[in-house]
Amino acid sequence: MMKLKTQLSNDTSGFTFIEILIMLVLVGVLITVVVLDYSGAKARSRNDTRTAAVKTLRDYVEIFYSQNTYYPSLSDMNSPSWVALNLKSVKQSMYADPSWTAHNKACTQNGEPILIRKSQPGCYGYNPTNSGVSCETNDTSCSDYTITATLEAGEGVYTLRQLD
Repeated sequence: MMKLKTQLSNDTSGFTFIEILIMLVLVGVLITVVVLDYSGAKARSRNDTRTAAVKTLRDYVEIFYSQNTYYPSLSDMNSPSWVALNLKSVKQSMYADPSWTAHNKACTQNGEPILIRKSQPGCYGYNPTNSGVSCETNDTSCSDYTITATLEAGEGVYTLRQLD
């Protein structure tokens, strides 16, 4: 009588648990790097939009100054009728930060974006003064200003002042 001998094969095929675990960690790290880089690129793009908007607003304010020898007050800049009459090319939509929504009560009036005295996330700032003092009560005395935008990703505040 012949006995059959069973032999266990030492040949292993497939992956060990450790190999699978290492692959999962590497894939996780790669996904994290891609997501962070993508979100950082989006933040940089929004920051570029903010700086361009602030520069454009400054250009229009400077054109107004060259024709009137004073800068508009904050209430003038937030008055649609005043803007339509004096800054014809400025649309109120230009006041909308890329992250602005109508739910942002700090810089919304009648469902439209407005400028506020000091920027905060989602809102642009416009602060006209006369030698550092508010010029709202005599809005034809505004002799200087700052326009600001709060940037994302810890970039701080982008600030432009009147041209000298």
